[in-house]
Amino acid sequence: MTRSMLHRLEDLCNVDVDDADTELIKSIPFTPHNPDEPLLKDLVRQYGSQGWERVYDQAAVHLTARNIPYLSGRVLIQTSLRHVSSSADTLAHARRLAALYEEAGVPRDRFAIKIPFSGPAAAAAAVLNQEGIRTLATSVFSLEQGIAASQSGCLFISPYYNEIAAHLDPSLRLTLEDPALEHPMSPRVIHILEAFAKAYRETGKEQPIMVIASHFTPAEIMAMAELGCPHVTIPPHLIRTLLDTPDTLPLPTTKKPAKLNYGEFATVQRLTKLSTIDPFARPDWDGKLADMQTDYIANDGEKLDEALKNDPIAGKRLKDAEVFFIEMENKAKEAIEKEIAAQGL
Repeated sequence: MTRSMLHRLEDLCNVDVDDADTELIKSIPFTPHNPDEPLLKDLVRQYGSQGWERVYDQAAVHLTARNIPYLSGRVLIQTSLRHVSSSADTLAHARRLAALYEEAGVPRDRFAIKIPFSGPAAAAAAVLNQEGIRTLATSVFSLEQGIAASQSGCLFISPYYNEIAAHLDPSLRLTLEDPALEHPMSPRVIHILEAFAKAYRETGKEQPIMVIASHFTPAEIMAMAELGCPHVTIPPHLIRTLLDTPDTLPLPTTKKPAKLNYGEFATVQRLTKLSTIDPFARPDWDGKLADMQTDYIANDGEKLDEALKNDPIAGKRLKDAEVFFIEMENKAKEAIEKEIAAQGL
């Protein structure tokens, strides 16, 4: 097989698939890390009497669990954004999802629960990780959320490189010659990685593995390796684009380590100036970055919610995620309830 840009990327960092499409996953030439009407009818027949949420969760577990044989890492499933303001509701939903995976024969070391990272959700994540239900902090847009993910003991963290609004409105997408250097989210990605590296060197505590998401172009995806991201999540159409693009560059002189070691992390020289800037900061920012000394998960995540409220970018983008995912969930709810009614349950 001709060497592609996807092969190059896999040499530099780990590739995660942002899709539950088994055929796509099987078509990839290496083992990646990460609407079915008959299935819906069958699940409604079995679980419809318990309500649409049970059917929805069961479908999500089924669609992800079936890909386990084709993946080297974990499958991921997200708690509902309807629970983002309640640690108790987030905990309850995550525990239900974990129980469904276990009923499906998926051991705890093959799945993780994605937690949209508000203050209460971060507090819930801390409890889940203590219980052995590993979590991924998602909908992350700020250093404070990154620190909270570390303090919660999350296994993974997924910052969004681009905002959700740009997926719905192409006019919001950036056209950049050098995304690693020019994209306004690049400094925040580096801030999080450097905070994790510093914490690891000072305490020896394992830090969340970054699995960065939300890209629009192959150039953005390739830039993630230069930023130092150990994993990058790629949507199906960009997987195919990278697979179809021949790699005509010299072979990489360095390759990803067999195991992530934040103790050896260092920002590449040409990007070091991003360590001290924040294009998304408020006009009155004093130039000081958040650090691990602030407890962002105490009192139900009070300090994290305060930081999100005071960050016009992160606060808005988390709210956008809430609106978007609830809208998608409501569409699924409508389809499931229609089938429940059709079956007379």
